[in-house]
Amino acid sequence: MEIVNVEQINAVHLRISADSGIKMELEQYFRFQPNNYQFSPAFKNRVWDGWIRIFNAMKPILYVGLFHKLKKFCEDRGYELRASDHLLFGEDIPENYGYEIAKEIDCKFEPRDYQNKYIVDALRDSRSLSLSPTSSGKSLIIYLIQQHYFRNYDHRTLIIVPTIGLVHQMYGDFVDYGCDPSMMYKIQGGIDKNTDAPIVISTWQSLIKLKKDWFSQFKVVLGDEAHLFQAKSLQKIMESLDECYYRHGFTGTLKSEESKTHRLVLEGCFGSVRKHVTTKDLMDAGTVADFNIKAIVLSHSTENRKAFKKAISKIDSASKKYPAEREYLVNHEKRNLFIRNLLWSLKDQNNLVLFDLVEKHGKILEPMLRKDDRQLHFIYGATKGDERERIRHLIENDPIKQHDILASYGVFSTGVNLKKLDNVIFASGSKSEVKVLQSIGRTLRKGNDADKATLYDIADDLSVGAYSNYTLTHFRKRVEIYGQEQFAMKIYTIDI
Repeated sequence: MEIVNVEQINAVHLRISADSGIKMELEQYFRFQPNNYQFSPAFKNRVWDGWIRIFNAMKPILYVGLFHKLKKFCEDRGYELRASDHLLFGEDIPENYGYEIAKEIDCKFEPRDYQNKYIVDALRDSRSLSLSPTSSGKSLIIYLIQQHYFRNYDHRTLIIVPTIGLVHQMYGDFVDYGCDPSMMYKIQGGIDKNTDAPIVISTWQSLIKLKKDWFSQFKVVLGDEAHLFQAKSLQKIMESLDECYYRHGFTGTLKSEESKTHRLVLEGCFGSVRKHVTTKDLMDAGTVADFNIKAIVLSHSTENRKAFKKAISKIDSASKKYPAEREYLVNHEKRNLFIRNLLWSLKDQNNLVLFDLVEKHGKILEPMLRKDDRQLHFIYGATKGDERERIRHLIENDPIKQHDILASYGVFSTGVNLKKLDNVIFASGSKSEVKVLQSIGRTLRKGNDADKATLYDIADDLSVGAYSNYTLTHFRKRVEIYGQEQFAMKIYTIDI
């Protein structure tokens, strides 16, 4: 029997020893052609063959997180895999350990069944990439995993998130669970990076320029909303954590649009993907709010459609046609008035309006949406983390429900935890599966009487004959996503 020997170099890499033929097979196994590779100048100029290789036969090093794929490779081919017991069998963790650790630390929240399952499976392998939908309580899972490593091994933990808003939110969630604030340290711009706190919470942007020595103080790394980390930055940070053997990543969405490169990097840096619950499961169990979609297709006049098609046809570059369409729509006065009137029709509720372009759309909508008897909060990239957190607490604690939030997708589509949000309006559409599902998640958290939620998805029909405009095509993609997720949906057509 052919043998594949595995030696763990550090917390990041494995060294593979096998005959040259098997190593060539591994190079083939861990390679792929990315989407649209044939359009790459390097491919066209025959500088690159179109393949990305995760494993190189001449330098037989593999990410530790891809051990599960290596194991399957050997099983499928009948090769004997020799590795340490820790890699092959993992840690002995009881089936009910999630409940046990929560009780032991007097956590203010008891984990649900699927949260316990996430915790147990993750701890058994010492690394994982947990696919857990928005509103499933990822921060509680993260907290209990951190507490396990601290209480049992006295290990310090680095928690990495994609935005400064999530730094503050994670800190606040831990306090809500019963964590002593003195155990935590938040890193952000202008803050000293040195601390003895057991828990350090930071954005990956704040860590990317730090020297490798700084990372040696941590034995545990937890990454929230991991799909948003830039691949090269994630690789650099995770490779700097070469003494950090306990690694767990968390994301609400890791869908087909994710490039295979990024997915393999995420799995390599953290571990194999695990999924124990879906959004539909959470709705059926009453854990999240009942949810429905009212898709509104704004049907533009025949005259405007023809004029728009004529204007678009004069643009030679395909890459400029979509930006030109967006420019047309964000400046469409009747369309913006429709958004305003829709928002104002939602009374005694908390509403979120999401837009894409700050200068060209957000700052146009902001004065239009203001009304004396309503509170409007305008949030975008330049809004400081402390201010975002202040607004969140204001809405959460206000007994009178009537807050309107006008926010950019970049700030609000990911990770913002609002338990009293009734409606979301897509003022700008998107074909991004991740962005769409994360934005929907903003409405799903149950709080007080917020047991029902509605998404108003606004699309525009500028089609003429066989011609279909970009944003209408993107809308059709979103409809497919809604169907896959089994969301209740009704489509309305309105002349504009």
